[in-house]
Amino acid sequence: MSTTAHQYGEPYSGRNKVPTIQGYQAQQERIAQDGQNNLNGEADKSLPPTPAGVPQPPPPEAQKKSGADEKREMMERLQPPKDSKPADKGKQKGDRWEKDPVTGLQVLVKDPKFADFRDQGFDNAALDPAGEKSGPALRKPADPATQDPRYPAPNPAQVGNICLQQFPPPVDPVDISKAKTILRSGAMVITALCAVGFFFSCLGHGVSWKAFFARSTILGSVAAVSWIGAENAGRKIEKELERVRMKMNQQRGETFSPPTPESVEWMNALLKLVWGLINPDMFVPVIDMVEDVLQASLPNFIEAVRLTDVGQGTNPVRIVSMRALPDQPGHPKYPQEEWVGLDKDTQSKIKAEQENKKSQAQNADPAAAEIDNDQSGDYLNYEISLSYQALPGQSRRLRFHNIHICLEFFLSAFDWFRVPIPIYAIVEGFVATARMRVQFVQQPPFVRNLTVTLMGVPQVEVSVEPFTTKLPNVLDLPLVKGFVEMAIAAACAEFVAPKSMTINLAQMLMGDGIKKDTKALGVLVVTIHHAEDISAQDSNGLSDPYIVLAYAKFGKPLYSTRIILGDLNPVWEETAFLLVTDDEVKGEESVSATLWDSDKRSADDLVGRVNIPLVELMKNPGKMHSRVDKLQGFEDANDMPGTLHWDIGYFEKMPLNKALKRDDPQPNVPDVIKDKKQVQETPTVADSQEEADALMTPPDPNIPTGILSVIIHQINNLERQDIKGNTGSREGQSGQDTEEPEEEGENLPNGYCEVILNDDLIYKTRVKQYTSMPYFEAGTERFVRDWRETVVRVQVRDARVREKDPVLGIVTVKLAELFKDSSEVTRLFSLQEGIGYGRANISFLFRQVKTELPRSMLGWETGTMEILGSVSIEATDELREGFKTKKLTVSTSEDKYKAPSSSATVTGSNVHWDLPVDKVRLPVYNRYSSAVVFEIGGGGPGPIGQDSDYVAVAWLKDVPDDEEYQLRVPVIRSDKLAQIRQNYINDQTAKTHKYDVVGYLTCTLVLDSGLDPDHERFQDTREDQHRYEAYDRVEGQKAIAERTAELGANGNADKKEKKAVEDERKHQLAMRHRGVMQYQPARTALWSKEGVKARARKVKNAITGTKDREPTVESEA
Repeated sequence: MSTTAHQYGEPYSGRNKVPTIQGYQAQQERIAQDGQNNLNGEADKSLPPTPAGVPQPPPPEAQKKSGADEKREMMERLQPPKDSKPADKGKQKGDRWEKDPVTGLQVLVKDPKFADFRDQGFDNAALDPAGEKSGPALRKPADPATQDPRYPAPNPAQVGNICLQQFPPPVDPVDISKAKTILRSGAMVITALCAVGFFFSCLGHGVSWKAFFARSTILGSVAAVSWIGAENAGRKIEKELERVRMKMNQQRGETFSPPTPESVEWMNALLKLVWGLINPDMFVPVIDMVEDVLQASLPNFIEAVRLTDVGQGTNPVRIVSMRALPDQPGHPKYPQEEWVGLDKDTQSKIKAEQENKKSQAQNADPAAAEIDNDQSGDYLNYEISLSYQALPGQSRRLRFHNIHICLEFFLSAFDWFRVPIPIYAIVEGFVATARMRVQFVQQPPFVRNLTVTLMGVPQVEVSVEPFTTKLPNVLDLPLVKGFVEMAIAAACAEFVAPKSMTINLAQMLMGDGIKKDTKALGVLVVTIHHAEDISAQDSNGLSDPYIVLAYAKFGKPLYSTRIILGDLNPVWEETAFLLVTDDEVKGEESVSATLWDSDKRSADDLVGRVNIPLVELMKNPGKMHSRVDKLQGFEDANDMPGTLHWDIGYFEKMPLNKALKRDDPQPNVPDVIKDKKQVQETPTVADSQEEADALMTPPDPNIPTGILSVIIHQINNLERQDIKGNTGSREGQSGQDTEEPEEEGENLPNGYCEVILNDDLIYKTRVKQYTSMPYFEAGTERFVRDWRETVVRVQVRDARVREKDPVLGIVTVKLAELFKDSSEVTRLFSLQEGIGYGRANISFLFRQVKTELPRSMLGWETGTMEILGSVSIEATDELREGFKTKKLTVSTSEDKYKAPSSSATVTGSNVHWDLPVDKVRLPVYNRYSSAVVFEIGGGGPGPIGQDSDYVAVAWLKDVPDDEEYQLRVPVIRSDKLAQIRQNYINDQTAKTHKYDVVGYLTCTLVLDSGLDPDHERFQDTREDQHRYEAYDRVEGQKAIAERTAELGANGNADKKEKKAVEDERKHQLAMRHRGVMQYQPARTALWSKEGVKARARKVKNAITGTKDREPTVESEA
């Protein structure tokens, strides 16, 4: 199982996705299956004896996977995700041994049940201090074997908590069955009377068919209602008896707790006092997580769900038991500093071991070592068991004293209608066992980190009914009831051991809670040069190879090279950047480079793979390591034909440059308001020195590369513009609505955010349904090539029914301006260029990584290639006849341009083309794996001829952004030009491919970074359209203004130019729902038209076997 250590406030991201019920059920099924498989394994002798029916941990050899299993798993990882809902994770099942993130020991993880907290049989007389038998405080210590910390509470042996004692005695099921029998007898009597009435009233002579059906329906309904009422009444009696028992148990504890030793009733008394005073807003993150799970797990006929209200009531949670846990005290070297934080990453452990060895070699002072030991071990471990039971009684007045949630489900069908159904849910009860690890420090507030883990998925029971008196409570709405219970279980499953949640208490008590460091520890820089002599996977004796980079255990592809068709010696020369977090280090990951053969219609074939342990790379950071690795395979083929030539290196985050530290932490705030607390952004005592320096130290302008973190916290007062005019008599009315947005109404937006980095859509949040205050707390981290030239746009959209999702507003940030005075900025940004209003609370954080990339590698992935002036070809001695052709085609992967023959001039053996100004502009995506290809001449008649006689290839990875670049590339002649043009041309290509250099092509290139109007024709996918719309809104209005001013200054604009400007103006108005687009039928028609086009494109691609270029967009859902 994953050992993910969550951080409190950690944003949802591609790594930390929104949990779902479907995923939870699948995980529980795997746990149960693993437990069944492990029953036949040999038990680990270091673990305590396993209770009957509990699976034991498997031996190491049983955990090994065969080559076939490994291959199958890798193939499954590469398949696109299924259309599974995110909420189907499962019911409680499968006790298992896991590593406890609190004590570091193996622990039995056991999903708690209500029975575990009720059925504890003890000698009650022993609890009475006046009795003959001694109380728990006077008894001798219990047998350590029965108090083993590897078993979770509640422990059935010698627990001195009065709440665990069984009181009153459990109700005999026979007694309850008697009451149910009486109710059922009444139902039987009513059914018999209905049968008698049916015999005399429906089967007599002269009864018409109409009367027969009417009387039969009435009598049958009476009988059915009697049985339903009897069963409901029986269940209510059973629930009410249980509530009364729990209430009596609570009263007993409150009455007898003062003289009872080791009781936690004093804490329950305090909790009871504080419970009603707690602000319900403190539960917003928890409720938000449950809402996200519900939203991600909805069936198709339910479009959306939202939690409109939550209250904790006055009935508090009760503490059932509490005990201290050891902090590995049995270890001979305890305490030791390396244990201060069991979740410390491997990199820190390696450094600590090196420092220990160094100090021992230098004969360090024993006193200093003693002080160092005294500073360690300041952790306190506790285990606590909680229970909750609703108050007795079913009246509506009492229900609000319990924990309650108000939900609203929205039913829909094919986006034709949307019907809200309010639901009221009461938490009837829950039981849970958790472990906590508290770190104590010497600085105020004397506590820092709190690590919490659950000892199993808590059992929760809720009661659900329609939130209206007009609809009956039919069987507690079982489908909705189970759905809500599973959503809570799926959310809690993210924190069951070995997973955990770490909360920085110091930040919560005295800090601002803002993240001031990235989760990534550093960056892996991987340059894939080429592969040699790989195996042929296709029937033509060739392969179509490409390489996927991933972490071996995680499996998700993180980078993929381009496909080179029909080649056994591909040359890529591509560079990738992989972030390294503590999750990979703790998981002992390996970097995997897997070589695949691409197939058009069938699954891709594995060619070979190479794995390198991550720890080996981290031991020698800061430089690249050249490697030549033999390809490995699966099953019996340990060695595969071929070798991989690549460079790889690990680069750590750089410390902040203290020379750039600002004395004034708020240089841009006017002096008049600097003393106001609302505008202060200063370090707190909870921040480490490095975190405090991040607020006052900007990035070093001499180090362009680094890691950017973007976290969207929430959006305040998000609303749509009211663009409709007033009807009726408008005299004296307000022109527009100036009231604050409300949380009720039909016009609430369904907001979600998209993060666009350098015109590439990289991240998308979940949709927050029907709210003007969407709480996201979601974000992403990305490697940035040059922060000085980076532009980030956060685009807020409204998910609407039967419309394209309109843009409510955009936040545009240039990092060079944002990080002028600090490396971390959190503030409210106003939404602009949309049809809505609001202020987004966003955090930007940048940590530099020194990678020494060349100037050409610091650009954007998206741009436009433009040729300035002319193109010339000079022949070499290899081509004695010289160049006589006038045909020239310039192409990228997206577009092409054919030079007119009239622009060509042949001079001797050379050719010169004078190209028109501003005509050769070709869009470029994935620039660092793309090339501009110059095809010269024609390759002969018919489909069997080559496309050209000669080819010259310029790879855009060698061209810097936004500056004129003098290009000189070889002109190649070969029998396999289609193969040559896909490979990077260098010495390796000349060694493994047969071609002749017959000349050199020269021209002047400019690679304009970012999107421009030349890209508009290529917005096929939804992601492409959204990022282009963001560019168009921000840059489009500016372009119109500049063009209009230019035409006005010239005064001689023709009709065509004026029409182009007018069309663009109308286009801008339509994007803002003005003009004809202010009417919903027009917007719905546009949505339908684009939907038909998208479906037609999918059908065409399915027939032809082609695929659209789809950008990789990370999502938390």
